[in-house]
Amino acid sequence: MEIGKTYINVVINEFKVRRTDDSFTVFFEFNSADEVIGVKLIGVRETDNLCEILNADRLWIEKNENTQAEYGLFTLGISHEYFTEIVFDEVKKPDS
Repeated sequence: MEIGKTYINVVINEFKVRRTDDSFTVFFEFNSADEVIGVKLIGVRETDNLCEILNADRLWIEKNENTQAEYGLFTLGISHEYFTEIVFDEVKKPDS
């Protein structure tokens, strides 16, 4: 998943969450424009909005201007009927 790119007509194929000490690692895979994309979000602290990923129509990742690690370095934007954000520390390809 590329930072700054918006993926549209998203269909989520797989979604997993793993606790890692005081945060969570979230893996998900989705289809967008005949492409299968997998992503791993590391350092998710707030889990309230994770289920919104399953309903996503559009997804994107932005690097936050505020570099205070307590708030997370990246934001996953999720859009369907409304807009939701998930803040996290690191983004990787699933195999890394």
